[in-house]
Amino acid sequence: MVLPEAYVIQKFYQFAGSPKYNRLTKTYQGGCPVCREGKSWGRKKRLFYVVKDNYFHCHNCGWHSNPTNWIIEVSGSTFEDLIEESKEFDILPEDISNTNSKINETVSNILKQKLPEDSINLFDNNQVSYFKSNATVQTALRYITNRKLDTACNKPKSLWLSLKDKIHKNRLIIPFYDDNNKIVHYQTRTLLKNDEKFKPKYLSKINSDKSVFNINQVDESLDRIYIFEGPIDSCFTTNGVAVAGITENSSNLYTKLQYEQLNKFPFQEKVIVLDSQWQDAASKNKTKFLLDAGLSVFIWPKNLGLKYKDFNAIAVGQKMNKIPATFVDEHSYNGLKGRVILSQIN
Repeated sequence: MVLPEAYVIQKFYQFAGSPKYNRLTKTYQGGCPVCREGKSWGRKKRLFYVVKDNYFHCHNCGWHSNPTNWIIEVSGSTFEDLIEESKEFDILPEDISNTNSKINETVSNILKQKLPEDSINLFDNNQVSYFKSNATVQTALRYITNRKLDTACNKPKSLWLSLKDKIHKNRLIIPFYDDNNKIVHYQTRTLLKNDEKFKPKYLSKINSDKSVFNINQVDESLDRIYIFEGPIDSCFTTNGVAVAGITENSSNLYTKLQYEQLNKFPFQEKVIVLDSQWQDAASKNKTKFLLDAGLSVFIWPKNLGLKYKDFNAIAVGQKMNKIPATFVDEHSYNGLKGRVILSQIN
């Protein structure tokens, strides 16, 4: 199907970060809404819409697509939505064929299940056995075992793998469930070494308000909830949850949905757990900001902080499925005492 150029440009300005038109090359440039270009969102403008050749390409994550598939991916619209919207531009699609209907059916199924195309559940033995000869499936299973995700005390409800999705192909899919056990968001991680060289380590579902990972497994009878940045680290402590990143110097630590989810547990103290401040300067800076904001933060003891980067590394290195909450509590601080402890890290 061929969409009207004016319609595509409108969508580009709607979804791309800080879009602009390059008169010299006759291309539109902007921030890629698929990978969000890490911390460069809207600044480096690595997404290109080449009007002459009618395609989109991101030089950061490698996403390459025609306008139809790009708009469906970034907007969450269906094929029928595009047809209806494009009528306003007085140019109808060239062909509404069975092929396009099949594409739309596939996209609708993806949106319905909230997961990338052709995802298989790595915790489902029947699905795994069907793909047992697939090298990427075996790589994913080894990753899960090596990272102890299949035996973690707070193990994910499920882990998935997509073998065909254009954006998330060959990536581990970590679904985020709401408190009704419905998938509302997901994050994906590279599995193949070659992908790590050219693609972001983590990607998230676009057009989805980030939720709290493992919020569906919180035990209300316990006094604390431990908030990690990464989902994998949160699996090794009881009442561990994750928010998929905490930015420095931000007054809005969480998304609106995350605030709503965490506020359902008003009687639990929230303790934030970052990567080792001994190894990660960004974690140290974030810790200072969080302490200044009056929050409780886990500060790594020197002996472990120099040896391990995160909780998953402790679990693997110490052959543990559970890191005791008492250990986290013992090294959690707020206020002046926290700032004093943090100042000893150099």
